[in-house]
Amino acid sequence: MKLSRRNLFQAALGAAQVGLLARYGFPAASAQVGRHRPTKLLAIWLDGGLHWETYFSPMTRAGINKYIPLPTGGYLPWGFVPEQVENYDRSPVDLDSPGVVRKLRGPVAWNWDNPKDTSGIHPGSQGQHRYRPYGYAWANPKYKLYEKTALLVGADQGTAAHQSGIIASMSGVAGATFRAPAVHGVIANAMYKRFPDRPIPSVNLGGPLPRALGLPTVANPTALASAASVEPTLSDKRESTWKGLRARQDIPDVAYDGASLSGTVPSTAVDAALLEAVRKERGISSAGSDDMMEQLYDTYKGASRTIRRDILSVLGTTPQWEYLKNDPDYPVDWNACIGLADSCGSSASMGPYGFALQLLKSDLVTSVNMRATSISNASFDTHSATGVMMHTNFMRIAMESVGRICLEMSLTPSKSDPTRTLLDETLVYVYSDFGRTFPKRGSDHHPATCAILVGGGIQGNQMIGGYDERVEGSPMGLPVTLLEEGGERATRTPRSQDIAATVLNAFGLEPGKDFFIPGGFGVYDGVVRPG
Repeated sequence: MKLSRRNLFQAALGAAQVGLLARYGFPAASAQVGRHRPTKLLAIWLDGGLHWETYFSPMTRAGINKYIPLPTGGYLPWGFVPEQVENYDRSPVDLDSPGVVRKLRGPVAWNWDNPKDTSGIHPGSQGQHRYRPYGYAWANPKYKLYEKTALLVGADQGTAAHQSGIIASMSGVAGATFRAPAVHGVIANAMYKRFPDRPIPSVNLGGPLPRALGLPTVANPTALASAASVEPTLSDKRESTWKGLRARQDIPDVAYDGASLSGTVPSTAVDAALLEAVRKERGISSAGSDDMMEQLYDTYKGASRTIRRDILSVLGTTPQWEYLKNDPDYPVDWNACIGLADSCGSSASMGPYGFALQLLKSDLVTSVNMRATSISNASFDTHSATGVMMHTNFMRIAMESVGRICLEMSLTPSKSDPTRTLLDETLVYVYSDFGRTFPKRGSDHHPATCAILVGGGIQGNQMIGGYDERVEGSPMGLPVTLLEEGGERATRTPRSQDIAATVLNAFGLEPGKDFFIPGGFGVYDGVVRPG
């Protein structure tokens, strides 16, 4: 039977896995090596669009009074007054400063003296708020996560639609489809030459796929749900599928065009036959077909190397939460409640944080993208009459969960450099679809958004940007200093392109050489550590 594209796809890893591990023979970007540069990405998508201003507060005193409702809610605390806003490092807070660079701060909901307190009354809340412990992970003086965190404020997404906003956060460019590759893929592509022992460059754990538009197949994401989902596609454990086919021998490495390459490929009899059959297809059709077949050819070679690595066994011996659990204040399995106990849920219901830790700790991956929510899988996509109240409480819980994975990573030694931690070598990028209209205006979609950068390469304890408080409706962002792609400094309102470019800049990637973002871009000045 003539070997067709359809038969090739069906015979190999399947359509969902094509593009995996085709890590040999493609031109690729190469990130600059630096002492402070990250080499991994953990991107956390908080589903639905966020009221960022309910957890972080880059507003002035006048802005808080103008846009934020007075405190109310009791055990469902929302709204706040300037007296509740504090710097996370507990230094004096200056709410009258007109500047756009401030220390990390927000309306503190917890009791500093007893962070577990859920019944006492916050003295700054005009007697209206019960203490809430959630979100304290970012301010805990024992770990000082705020020192490794930067908040980028008020970027214009160029859209207030969910799908378009998600694409803007991933790639920098809003639209119904990707017009530029997601930063996840750009980073995976840039790192694969430096880290050949990471067999799965890009992984997606739920939510929309970060498309690697126009990049080599190495940059395409692998969709996984759990460690168990690795077994049917990236291992040879299934007897019914692999019986009699596990034996591999090293054969000479041959390029798609038949040229001899250095090294060998560990191939089963099926692999060897398929590689030979694919080579025979060269030149039969168009140049575009040859390009596709060459990528498929390299996928086969990469797949055999991956399966020999026995990823499933590596994951099976890699712990998830192992260091933070030694602190009695941070148990692995914890519950959170909205109100006194109106709605409760477990930490596991908020996203695959444990699996993300396994993947990063095992050193099997470069880029992990994951969908996260609040308790009981509560998305932030809501327009109810009580939207701001629910957002405020759900967001505190979601931010606690994000903070805890960052703390675990900060306590985990790097496998490659004993002087660094997993958080030092990983940039954590927290994003959402867009922002939302400010609380006195309801809970509708709003194109001014924020992003959180934590860990590798980041100059922390700062919020960069603010909001135009002259506006009567929900404000857009204030101008900030950006290093434009041409090298000049400019002061203008930030856009989604600038957030994407700053993420890529943290890895030492060069505009024009390693990436291109349509519409132009700048890098936030002062966010990425030099060198």
